[in-house]
Amino acid sequence: MRPPKVKLSAKHLGQPLDGGDHIQWDSEIPGFGLRTRRMKKWGSEALSNAPPRETWIFQYGSRRITISQASALKPQAAREVAAQYYAKWLQGIDPQVEKEQAAAKAEEAAKRAAETFGTLAAKYLEKQKTELRRSSFAAQRRYLEKHCASLHRLAIDDIDRAAVIALLNTVEKQRGPASRNRCRAVLSAVFSWGMRHWEGRCVQNPIALYTEKREEKTREHVLSDADLRRVWDALPPNEYGVIVKLLALTGQRLSEIARLRWSEVDFDKNLIRLPGDRTKNAKPHELPMSPTVRSLLASVPHNGRETLFPAQAYGLKKRLLDAAITEANGKPIAPWVHHDLRRTAVTGMVSIGILPHVVEAVVNHVSGHRAGVAGIYNRAAYSTEKADALARWDQHLSALTA
Repeated sequence: MRPPKVKLSAKHLGQPLDGGDHIQWDSEIPGFGLRTRRMKKWGSEALSNAPPRETWIFQYGSRRITISQASALKPQAAREVAAQYYAKWLQGIDPQVEKEQAAAKAEEAAKRAAETFGTLAAKYLEKQKTELRRSSFAAQRRYLEKHCASLHRLAIDDIDRAAVIALLNTVEKQRGPASRNRCRAVLSAVFSWGMRHWEGRCVQNPIALYTEKREEKTREHVLSDADLRRVWDALPPNEYGVIVKLLALTGQRLSEIARLRWSEVDFDKNLIRLPGDRTKNAKPHELPMSPTVRSLLASVPHNGRETLFPAQAYGLKKRLLDAAITEANGKPIAPWVHHDLRRTAVTGMVSIGILPHVVEAVVNHVSGHRAGVAGIYNRAAYSTEKADALARWDQHLSALTA
């Protein structure tokens, strides 16, 4: 027989019990009660001297829900929760099932909130590290870790149109439309990868949904003979100075020269051999050494390194060089970047009568005459022509900078 119902209040908490389990039922809310349980001693049927455990419960039919520990919720607050459960039961809703569903939703929401863009970007980079060329991977990592840092703490689901556009506008303002487009492309690649590989936790690509590619202006800057001479004269007598001279003499990319390995330099055959994993088009490239190029490479001490040159902050080195040029000439030259030396070499070689398809072979640019099958069959013939072209360009630069 159940004990008589009473309106539960704080005075019913902590009442001593002779038995191990007791429920005091509330007189106002059917099914609402206070369960008091005495625990047994370890390995014995005797009751423990520890204080009993008191729990607010709600019972309906054959089911029972634990509302909370009595110490965590005052009687009136617990009664209000029980009243809500009772009302739902009268409506045919199982409060326990609803409680479990709510807990599952809360857990899922917390899980998704913890799945940030930073986590997704890290997983993407981990995968791409083995699939991209080193220079491409470094560029993607720079955009994701530096330029997209403001997104790292945001949950994937919280990255909306406003967040995306604000980020891309900032990149465009600081670095121009080309950098905005590169950043947009990397972000889109991350979200697309997440949709395919991250087990449904990334469900859309907000970059594709909310943004458009900006129109870019192709750089066409070629250094004049006077500016090229000013750059040459201001170069410091160190590794950076050697690198810039090699860029002007060979027309190669900064990453190809700055990361040149000793294993790629063959003094016996007078060649620089760049493997496909170090060129932009992923094609191996052989570059004959002109006399000045050979002399510059021979002047670099080994110092036990795999590469000829140590890693350097090229942006800082370039700013120092520009300052030296300005100081020496009383004014700066037209704004330029390292890649302009490649364009200058290409233009300069053509201007002294070297055929365009030979120039393309020198800079490892596959298009026009060198595209398709013709490029494959003509590759051997270009070896001699490249050596002659680079020697002529070396003579021209030597005269220009003498």
